[in-house]
Amino acid sequence: MEINERLDILSTLKSIMNLIHKNIEDQFRKLNITGPQGMIIGILMHHGEMKISDLSQKMGLTNSTVSGIIDRLEKQGMVKRVRSSDDRRVVYVKIADDFKRNAKEVFSDIDKKFEAMMNKATDEEHEAIVKGLNTLKKLIESMDDKS
Repeated sequence: MEINERLDILSTLKSIMNLIHKNIEDQFRKLNITGPQGMIIGILMHHGEMKISDLSQKMGLTNSTVSGIIDRLEKQGMVKRVRSSDDRRVVYVKIADDFKRNAKEVFSDIDKKFEAMMNKATDEEHEAIVKGLNTLKKLIESMDDKS
């Protein structure tokens, strides 16, 4: 593969990620949250209450970074820290009940937009997208294995 083709792939990936971020962040603005805050809210909505260490692992960020994001979300009344009844040393983060209704609506809108976009693709296009992304993922993972 020539250098121009490799650069085209990287450029296309960057453009796709920018478009995704722009669309999602437009939705997050409705909740007055940042992208990373929205990612945490999304993970909590999908998985329920979690420890900061588990959130950190899912996001690929350090515990201290995630803890700082949680601090800001907690100050805004969007999440709560809750001590485990089994082990008082363990603290879970959960979405505050008052905020959960608004968040559900915004995340539902994100899902609907993505679904509408993907519904425009033919079955063959959908298969090609999934195959291409899985191939790229495997190539990137194999690169990480060799480092």
